[in-house]
Amino acid sequence: MTATTNMFVLGAAEAHGVQWGTIIVTAITFLVLLGLLKKYAWGPLKEVMDKRERDINKDIDDAEQAKLNAQKLEEQNKQTLKETQDEVHRMIEEAKVQARQQHEEIIHEANVRANGMIETAQNEINSEKERAIADINNQVSDLSVLIASKVLQKEISEQDQKALVEKYIKEAGDK
Repeated sequence: MTATTNMFVLGAAEAHGVQWGTIIVTAITFLVLLGLLKKYAWGPLKEVMDKRERDINKDIDDAEQAKLNAQKLEEQNKQTLKETQDEVHRMIEEAKVQARQQHEEIIHEANVRANGMIETAQNEINSEKERAIADINNQVSDLSVLIASKVLQKEISEQDQKALVEKYIKEAGDK
């Protein structure tokens, strides 16, 4: 039984040696099988795998390009943000300078107007003062003339003269 089993395991070998016909048929069958596998299994499978590899490589390239584009956009955004911040800062500084100038102009105009009002008031005060002095001078001269006329009309004593002067000053003050 062992001899029969060995024959199946080792192949159907005759005592004559190697059977070249079986080896050639087996080799041809194997080569045909390899050809069919290559054409119908490995070929399409390899094409699918190659296409998938190309797609993956393309996706990787696209992702790298997108990453580069994103980095460029980020840099542009940073630059734009910096420029915007600089512009805002410059505008704020200009607004501060303009506000200071307006503040100084307003104060200057207020001072000019106040000085003008003070000058006008001083001119009015001086005019009123001159009018008052002129009125007093007129009253004093009227009083002097009146006193002189009274003195000439009668001779009066020193006490009467004082009383008369005080009376006329009082009358002049009432006017």
